[in-house]
Amino acid sequence: MWKKGTLIALALFGLAWLAAKVFVPNYVTSPRENRERTLRQDLFTMNQILNQYTLENHKNPQSLDDLVAGGYLKKIPTDPSSGRSDTWVLEWSDDPKSPGIIGIHGGHR
Repeated sequence: MWKKGTLIALALFGLAWLAAKVFVPNYVTSPRENRERTLRQDLFTMNQILNQYTLENHKNPQSLDDLVAGGYLKKIPTDPSSGRSDTWVLEWSDDPKSPGIIGIHGGHR
């Protein structure tokens, strides 16, 4: 049958595999998961930049180009979902006293 050393080796291997699955982050992801992670990070960053622009300029930007012209972005990033930089969905203010962009969302849903 099984030798005692073989059983111990299999048990140790099993424990090591289980520990790796539980404690080691999964770095192998699908391209879709990578795009989604990048999209979340880009949206977080762009909305932070949007808030910074509004605080420093005391007005909302009227376009994403305002963020580039003001030096807040080097260029409008590519939406990882669509592969284009012109598909971002902009949320506009309803307040006539402070018109402009108040939020940015992914363009491909």
